[in-house]
Amino acid sequence: MKEVRYSDERWKLLEKLREKARRVVETLSNLGLEGWVHGSVARGDVRKGSDVDVFVPQPVSPHTVDALVESAPYEVLKIVATLPTPRDCVRVKVKMEGDVEVTVPITTPSDRELEFYDFSGKLTPEALDRDERVPGVNKQLRMIEPRPWGHVEYSILGREGEVASKLGISVQLVNERIKALTRRDKVGVQGVHAKVEGRPGEPTVELLRRLARSNPKAAEKLSDLGV
Repeated sequence: MKEVRYSDERWKLLEKLREKARRVVETLSNLGLEGWVHGSVARGDVRKGSDVDVFVPQPVSPHTVDALVESAPYEVLKIVATLPTPRDCVRVKVKMEGDVEVTVPITTPSDRELEFYDFSGKLTPEALDRDERVPGVNKQLRMIEPRPWGHVEYSILGREGEVASKLGISVQLVNERIKALTRRDKVGVQGVHAKVEGRPGEPTVELLRRLARSNPKAAEKLSDLGV
């Protein structure tokens, strides 16, 4: 187990990134949406280049995504519709300046997909207001457990059951993430099952229609929405 004590610079960076996250979560709240901050900003183990990642846990209409783009607190650089794997939900990623990204599901995410955010560490809006830091696993498969002075970290390999219990998730998901991240280290980042990038000023519903035309599984998932 390794102890990591944060410098003043690192605490200031965390404060800066969390302020960005709060602005995004507040924007979502104004649209009637909940936003989970996840990853290093939730855990606290930020470093230069860390992203601010926010996930909306409930399905959202295309028109609401358009409203988010219009009211975004930072300049929107790119909008992408994706189906990561055939069993995942269709989602739209709104990428903003300053390494801020909001992921919005269009179809209903599964319990397995929602568990992922507990694996990496998530903050609800209420926990963000309280400035909490939560445990979670980073991309190097190291468990990060916050402490008042920083965090302790250790490899989750061989401790899958313990990690699942601490994070309140299934061992199955822990093993799935180990497999995925280990494969990424060996063969590199793999492409998503289906992906379409938005055009300037394009309504979200049109972006989703293009995704549906490009992929039968996406079309199947979007059919109930009339896309």
